[in-house]
Amino acid sequence: MIVIKTLDGPDIDVNENAIVLVAGPYPYDVGPHTYVYGVTPGVLVTAEPAAALVGRLGVNPSLARLTRPNSTPVWIKGAAATYVRLPMDIEVKDPGQVNAVVGIGKLRQPVHEAVADARAIVNAHGGNV
Repeated sequence: MIVIKTLDGPDIDVNENAIVLVAGPYPYDVGPHTYVYGVTPGVLVTAEPAAALVGRLGVNPSLARLTRPNSTPVWIKGAAATYVRLPMDIEVKDPGQVNAVVGIGKLRQPVHEAVADARAIVNAHGGNV
């Protein structure tokens, strides 16, 4: 179990093995924001920096670190990934920014890495895609 302080203030105990994706702030966020998926029905938002939260996780294997289209890191649980594929035209805003999409349950995470590289990183962290 790990304690996560939500953005609204209360601390919650979560099963760290349930975490499937951790992403840092979006460009429009004011202050540190971290988005945690898999532990609640929706996204859990915390003010703890994403790298610090990931560093506190005691999961094995560790989460796969990839790069979001805005050049910020995203961490994905390899075993939760269901596919790595080429992006569709509607997922590419700027050429070269999105080179692959990783599926995690109902989530899809566009990443900067090429498909082969993203697949290798995910599989090195417990994935089978």
